Amino acid sequence: MRFYDILVAGGVLTSFLTSLLLFTRGRYQLHANRLLGVVIFTWGWYALLYLLVITGWIRSIPWIHRVGSPLYYLIPPCSYLYVRSVLLDETKFRKCDWLHFIPALINVIDLMPFYLADMETKKAVVNAITTDFNLSYQKGSGMIPAFWHFQLRWIQGIVYLVFQWALLYRITKKDKLENFSNVTGWLFTFSAFSTIIYTGLGIMSVIAWLNLGSGVNLLSSARSVPALLQILGFMCLSVYLFFKPDILYGIPREVYTSKSPVANTGQIKVEQSTDHHHKESKKDSCTTSKREAPFNPELMNMYVCRLETYVRLEEPFKKQGFTVNELALALQIPLHHLSYVLNHYYKQRFTDFINTCRVNYVKKRLEREDWRSFTLEALANEAGFASRSTFFTSFKKVTGLSPSQYLHFKD
Repeated sequence: MRFYDILVAGGVLTSFLTSLLLFTRGRYQLHANRLLGVVIFTWGWYALLYLLVITGWIRSIPWIHRVGSPLYYLIPPCSYLYVRSVLLDETKFRKCDWLHFIPALINVIDLMPFYLADMETKKAVVNAITTDFNLSYQKGSGMIPAFWHFQLRWIQGIVYLVFQWALLYRITKKDKLENFSNVTGWLFTFSAFSTIIYTGLGIMSVIAWLNLGSGVNLLSSARSVPALLQILGFMCLSVYLFFKPDILYGIPREVYTSKSPVANTGQIKVEQSTDHHHKESKKDSCTTSKREAPFNPELMNMYVCRLETYVRLEEPFKKQGFTVNELALALQIPLHHLSYVLNHYYKQRFTDFINTCRVNYVKKRLEREDWRSFTLEALANEAGFASRSTFFTSFKKVTGLSPSQYLHFKD
């Protein structure tokens, strides 16, 4: 077994694992995640069959040949529908969307004679294609020659990619979704990987077309750059998702409007200037786009209430070295959801959020008469600051004044 084949096997494994997570772990964007799961799984199946053929292992399981062929027609429409469902907040198919799956259905009907053939016939086909890779473009077909399916699939993929890129351009550029960048960034990455994969598939299919019947053994080109483009493309796509848990598990997203629960709740804000900045940014975003932030407002509201109540009552920020993991565990909120709330609702990183809480605590202590019994450094240490410099930097960042200037204006 060559290193190239080990690489393919790794791609198959990661794609199957990723698709399993997309089907079973996502609580939000279920419709979109299932579409993406179909895409990732089918690419993995395609690579698995490719690996079985070039290694000859398919001789042990001849019945598997052409089983996944109709699924390959699902990749382009599912990719396009996935991008559309994420951008347009769709939770189910439109009635006309089922038309996208007609080619796959036609392929199932076309291959019924081969599916119903006896095992000896399938073994003969498998033995032929493992002996001469060129025959994989001809053997095991139905009423339509297998060669044409290979050509139609990559052409279908290119056509759908054109519409997919056009949709991305229209939504992200013309609708000006500046605050939607974390999601659109992923969609651009996904589309780029899809383009790389179909470029490799197209090159391989054209090579097969030009060399069909020429006597040139395509098995040597099977382990070539065009095939490598496909394998690396879907493998990198799968691995990339593991570093994007908000995509893999599904970000709770919904259209924000000025009447959203978050916009109208009278919750306690951690810091007045931060709240004012947040309201202003929300007001500005509502004038340009309804997609202020890709998060479900009801869930956001629940998380914010839980977070602010915990901070107000327990004052966890007073513990030096307090981490985002500890906060997520205490709130019983998934870590990537908590990070999303901090980044998009408060417009702060965790460190800035905690230091803001500490500065507000110091400001409240300065309102009490007994504060003069302590030094500023002592108050900062009580609030959870680990050093004098961090306290002074954070205090000025939050209030716009140094502690001494703040005391001067206060008095």
